[in-house]
Amino acid sequence: MAEKMQTAYRFDFVHDAQKVFRELLSALANPGEKKSIEEQAGRFEKGHPSLLALGCTLLDNEEGLYVEKNPALSAELHSLTLAREAGLCEADYVFLSSELNYGSMEQILKNVKYGTYADPQQSATIFLLCKSVDGAENMTISGPGIKGEKVIQVCPYIKKVIRMREKLDIEYPLGVDLIFTDGAGNLLAIPRLVKIAEEDETWHM
Repeated sequence: MAEKMQTAYRFDFVHDAQKVFRELLSALANPGEKKSIEEQAGRFEKGHPSLLALGCTLLDNEEGLYVEKNPALSAELHSLTLAREAGLCEADYVFLSSELNYGSMEQILKNVKYGTYADPQQSATIFLLCKSVDGAENMTISGPGIKGEKVIQVCPYIKKVIRMREKLDIEYPLGVDLIFTDGAGNLLAIPRLVKIAEEDETWHM
């Protein structure tokens, strides 16, 4: 499988995957701080490079995979990683290859798995491909990995998705990790325990 991947895309399952994993861990440890997997995503010549790089780093035959409304991406990730296809409510990793309308995005957030009180880490991770993770919208967040509060700048779509998750009022310590990426290979992570500060709570759907 690794030989097939390297021949088709030049992505190295060892070295490139390690670099992607380190950047992803850094993004999760530093919520709202932009990281980059541009070089590793560039190993893929077509399709959705950032999502493919993340998928080929994290997925294996024990992980449940769900891709929303993109059979080609789902088939490619399954072929390259042997990850099993799962329903939305059972998937470990959820891949969204476009900015869904807000109604569809809300349904995704409502139906993914949030973990259990015994194993809160058994929650889903959502990877959402955006036009850009950069933006001029201010948002104040707090939680693990943040000293006090942090003001981040994001695009309007990302801001609304984060607030949608907040409005679900999922009980601590349950939740879902949000990983935003774009065509330039940027990453922005908002882990499940990161919350919006009170001054930003005035937003309404």
